[in-house]
Amino acid sequence: MTKRVQTYEAPGITVTYDPNLCVHAAECVRGLPAVFDPREKRWIRPERATPDEVERAVARCPTGALHAIRPGAASPAAAAAGGPPAKPVVVRVLQHGPLLVFGPIRIETETGEVLLEGDKVALCRCGGTGNPPFCDGSHARRKLP
Repeated sequence: MTKRVQTYEAPGITVTYDPNLCVHAAECVRGLPAVFDPREKRWIRPERATPDEVERAVARCPTGALHAIRPGAASPAAAAAGGPPAKPVVVRVLQHGPLLVFGPIRIETETGEVLLEGDKVALCRCGGTGNPPFCDGSHARRKLP
């Protein structure tokens, strides 16, 4: 079941969160706990820090579940489609975890439906995800080599 993307706005920045891509690495929480607090019902509060601080914390997200949008800036998908990649695509294998992919990414179904366009994603390698091909943290209950 696909969960809806959440949007949190503050002056100078909008943060979107896609729970379908999150593996709860908590990099955002460690990076800026005043803004990202999972104990609160509205767990993202970008108004509690400067737009630059929020943008830096969002950039720590290894899965692309979080995006920071500044007024007048192009979307990550538009930037990724804008021409040749500035950096090569990198795939990082996490011990006992997902495959982290960084770079201009487009994931399609075999029929060509676009599942994701962006610059980072965590892909399942344990086979236990309920949201294929994306990691949903199921590896925490399984043993991976």
